Amino acid sequence: MSTFVETPFFNRLIDDFGIWQHTDGVKIIAEDGYSLEAAVRALLLTLTLDRVDQSEVLFTYILRSVQQGNLYGFADANRNIITAKPVTDEVAAQLIWAMGLAYSKDFHRNEAYQFIASLLPRVEKSTNVLNHAYVLLGVLYLGKEFAEHYYVKLSTFINGTDEDWVWPEQTLTYGTGIVPFAFLRYGMVHKDESAAQLGRKVLSFLEERCTLDRQRGPIGTDGWMPRGTRVASLYSQLPTETAYMVWAWAAAYQMSGNPLDKERRDAWMQWFDGINILRAVMYDPSDLHCFDSINPFGVDYHSSANSNICFLLSKYMSTENVTV
Repeated sequence: MSTFVETPFFNRLIDDFGIWQHTDGVKIIAEDGYSLEAAVRALLLTLTLDRVDQSEVLFTYILRSVQQGNLYGFADANRNIITAKPVTDEVAAQLIWAMGLAYSKDFHRNEAYQFIASLLPRVEKSTNVLNHAYVLLGVLYLGKEFAEHYYVKLSTFINGTDEDWVWPEQTLTYGTGIVPFAFLRYGMVHKDESAAQLGRKVLSFLEERCTLDRQRGPIGTDGWMPRGTRVASLYSQLPTETAYMVWAWAAAYQMSGNPLDKERRDAWMQWFDGINILRAVMYDPSDLHCFDSINPFGVDYHSSANSNICFLLSKYMSTENVTV
């Protein structure tokens, strides 16, 4: 791995306890406290960049989030885990992904494996396709037999969908790009062409939905895209949604070497650089802090941990021509 860019704003979000959830673009919003989801995503980034000290802080925070056998999603500014807010299945699934990466890097390997083993029964029951995509991304690091089981589970969501609506739900909402990313990662790691084709099928469907009669960009949270709608909602567009499409096309390019896949990856990355509906650059080049959304009134200049993490992971994947 070559030396990645400096990330001063992201570094400020991590203290000796965890990672702050929100900022106003300048200052940390302390009353919003710490987030387990942000810690999980940040661990993916810091492990990828071989930042051991930051990874230790995040891993320890994740351990602290387990109280009396239960996993909780938030801590307040006084560093108290908020036991009134149990973690969602989606964050538990993302945690499996992060722990899979930790396992592969021999970072707290035994604890990481125990986390995966404890969470899998819970997420196994989920009916949310995104959760199974996150799980597949995590168990990919545990070997072919393990990964194949969860690949088949994820495939069942797509198999039998209509050719003109390659999605298991009647509305396209958040995080959709993570599904083709998981299929393509599986196909790449295990040299499975059928998985790659399935990933491309879903990715091509999403690409068309995100570009038909509109500037390329993620489907807006203000209305999403119900089936039968011709043009996806334009607002509010989020960096996390853009990032997932960057990652999916990055995986497609890494597997194929096809310059057209690289063009798509770079086109999505250019959303951050101002090739978007507002022609607005979505980060501050001085410290790489990423803004939170494109709304009808303009850019939301708040800068959450999740926006920063997803932007930096996208920048890394686009620079290094690798995927996580």
